[in-house]
Amino acid sequence: MRKILICSAKGGVGKTCTSINLSVALNKLGKDVVLVDCNFTTPNIGLYYGIARVEKTIHDVLNKKGNINNAIYIHKSGMKIIPGSISVESLRKVRPEFLKQKLEKLNSDFVILDSSAGLGREALASLDACNEVLVLANPEMPSVADALKLIKISEELKKEIIGVVVCRKRGKLEMKMNAIENLLGYPIIGVIPEDEHVKKALVREDSVFNLYPDSDAGKAYNKLAHYLLGEFYEEEKKKNIIDDFLEILGFK
Repeated sequence: MRKILICSAKGGVGKTCTSINLSVALNKLGKDVVLVDCNFTTPNIGLYYGIARVEKTIHDVLNKKGNINNAIYIHKSGMKIIPGSISVESLRKVRPEFLKQKLEKLNSDFVILDSSAGLGREALASLDACNEVLVLANPEMPSVADALKLIKISEELKKEIIGVVVCRKRGKLEMKMNAIENLLGYPIIGVIPEDEHVKKALVREDSVFNLYPDSDAGKAYNKLAHYLLGEFYEEEKKKNIIDDFLEILGFK
């Protein structure tokens, strides 16, 4: 069972969006995936998916002797999700240090952990519970510098760092990809562009990969999922009328 932490040392990078879409993409590729909201202070996965008020959450599992498998919910897309609680009382009682022990009770191909931002108690508990780390950063120096801190801590804890995913790329006045790789010391294995389809999917309480798979972001998450499986991703080239005409004439 691969337990992959999707993390960033800064908020607003695109962590939850990546956790959701990567989970859906892996699920569509035939893998049994459980997405766990490990942002105990401000859990968002349940809100994104329209399941904010449920009977059992990861908070209940971590402050009682509950079975983590009883906190799994199936989204209409087929995704398995363990959401967090938005209750203040649940936050007071949650025990992040039990996360690693509880995750061992799951039986899936992948467990994707959506970490809290920063390097506080919650994030460190998630880091301890995973066996692989996917580091996210925006193509801006403050975000990349924070990612470097996260990488150093992950290395000290002897966690396997899969690579770096650059999120919300706009293409203007941004750091170059090779400069980011040189600074962080790890390869960029995915680049997720800024895409309006992400917001459209959020309004519809679903993932951009599920609703708009041919969008720029949808294809980027598909490519990332293939990478994690060690599979080659070849984007299907859509023919237009001119292509068809040239092919008939023998020029293509």
